[in-house]
Amino acid sequence: MAWLECCPMANNSGPGSSSKRGKSASGRATPKGSVQKNATLGRYTDPESGGRYTKAIPKDTKVSPPWYGPLLLGLLLLGVLIILLNYLSVFGTPSGWFLLLGLVIIGVGFALATRYR
Repeated sequence: MAWLECCPMANNSGPGSSSKRGKSASGRATPKGSVQKNATLGRYTDPESGGRYTKAIPKDTKVSPPWYGPLLLGLLLLGVLIILLNYLSVFGTPSGWFLLLGLVIIGVGFALATRYR
């Protein structure tokens, strides 16, 4: 507790002092119980009229067609298969073009997967 005695606060300038301009001795900017001008307290506006509401998408538009899932899985597996067969030398000498083809097919499969519902 000796360190508190060696370094006192200067001039009572802490919170609650009346030395700050525009504040009362209690530290409040406005007297207790007063209301600020242009206060919007209690004015409810629904989000739809304020433009902050996005309506939910109807259920029927959120469903992908039944062929969509097998297509994207097929593309992903086909791309992996092409890359694998390329490195097993099924197409002759391993080529960068088969690697590129496999990666493009996998990329299309991923792009379809992001739209799956």
